[in-house]
Amino acid sequence: MPLITLHVLTLAIQQRLNISEQEAKGYAEIVMDMFGYDDCIIDNILDHSERRLFYRLESEGILRTRREEALLSDGSNWRIRYWQFQKKVIFSPESKKKPKSASSKSKPLPPYKSHTIYSSLPETAWTTRKTHFI
Repeated sequence: MPLITLHVLTLAIQQRLNISEQEAKGYAEIVMDMFGYDDCIIDNILDHSERRLFYRLESEGILRTRREEALLSDGSNWRIRYWQFQKKVIFSPESKKKPKSASSKSKPLPPYKSHTIYSSLPETAWTTRKTHFI
């Protein structure tokens, strides 16, 4: 497989997350800074915000995790988690298409007007449960 470049990763992120090119490029820069020239990195170099981004990219199939366990001298297990690029997804034909703009796909919601919702409820909706005492 070819190398993952900033441009290729930006297109894949933009297509999968349905976000603007500028936002996708920002995410791609963070990911590329973490991976460098590797296809796999260890999880414990990530901070909280980077890990959240990686989980989001994992849910969209761009990244995946794998785990190894090592036995320590005291008998306990040490778990090591790795992040890897999903090259098949990144280089898939869908990722190469020019994505539609995020704004064209989602229609804006009409403004929320509380008076129309609440006025349509019957008066009985506002009464509390009555308890009958004998």
